[in-house]
Amino acid sequence: MKQNARSYKVKSVFKLLSLPVAVFLIMDFINLAVTGGGLISSSTDLRSLLRTILTTFAFAMAINCNLRTGRMDLSLGSQMFMACIFGGNIALNLRLGGVGVLVLSMVFGLVCGFVVGVLYVNLRILPMIFGIGMSLIFECISFGAYNQQGLMLYGKPGVSILSNMSFVIAVAVLLLIVMTFLFQYSSFGYKGRAIQGSQKLSADAGINIYVNCVISYTLAGMLAACAGVFDTAFKGTMTPVLDMGSNGMFFGSMFPMFVGVWLGSFVGNPVLGVLCGALSMRFLTLGLAKLSLEGAIQNIIIFSLFLIFMILRDNMSKFSYMKQKRERIQLAKKTAMEMQAAVCNRQGEREGALNGY
Repeated sequence: MKQNARSYKVKSVFKLLSLPVAVFLIMDFINLAVTGGGLISSSTDLRSLLRTILTTFAFAMAINCNLRTGRMDLSLGSQMFMACIFGGNIALNLRLGGVGVLVLSMVFGLVCGFVVGVLYVNLRILPMIFGIGMSLIFECISFGAYNQQGLMLYGKPGVSILSNMSFVIAVAVLLLIVMTFLFQYSSFGYKGRAIQGSQKLSADAGINIYVNCVISYTLAGMLAACAGVFDTAFKGTMTPVLDMGSNGMFFGSMFPMFVGVWLGSFVGNPVLGVLCGALSMRFLTLGLAKLSLEGAIQNIIIFSLFLIFMILRDNMSKFSYMKQKRERIQLAKKTAMEMQAAVCNRQGEREGALNGY
């Protein structure tokens, strides 16, 4: 019994890690064949990979906070801009350094998410429509603040820690631990899984679905702000945008989020799954960038793979049904052949008995 359980866990972990390992090996082989260099050929590649993994992981988890219960919050990108521009600039003015930029930005992201959650619960507007409206509002506020300069971290004193690999890894591990606890072992996670199954049954069972909704929005805003800080540290600056231009990060993180949730289903932990999904996506993006492909070509390849993945995932039940149907047909044929053989044997025995008389 224990051996079977251990074997099942090993197989689950193997399935979880199979995709990032496969993507790494494929992209490394392609890069070696085309450019003569591996996927990760220098410390710069490793630093870039670690920082972008943290950014993708944090934002994908922010999307998953609400999408797991059917709410697509399109205001997450604008919350990221709002939180980073206000929190980052206040921290820089107070000379709090990179840690202060991160903490204050996450606090502002938490406030933005809380405001969106409270308004959503009270207004009861469709999540996508409401998200678009809040996105336009936050974008306008962010664009008008600080003379439309956004947030500049390049060359600022004390912010180099945001590019330090030890600090990046520490933040990633901390996020992984905290999110795993919240989603897997806390009452918030238990109630969220119940709501994910049925909101009506959850409400009838005494779960306050509105409080859980507000907490989900609040966590999402905080995670989006964290992703925005490290993305700004990597690029050097965050320029405010208008007309839904803040949704680039949102749609770019949808692929690793969906892949991550699918991978997490093998081990029963969506947080680990999203981390592996983010790792797979960064391997793919890094490999395409090293091939010197244009941005438009890279987007075509990535979103085409996203479409193929969604088609395959949505038709998994059909593939399973076809496999079971083939197995039933083979079993029916085998049974018919065995029955026919049994009948022939009986006839042979009967004829032998008659010949004996």
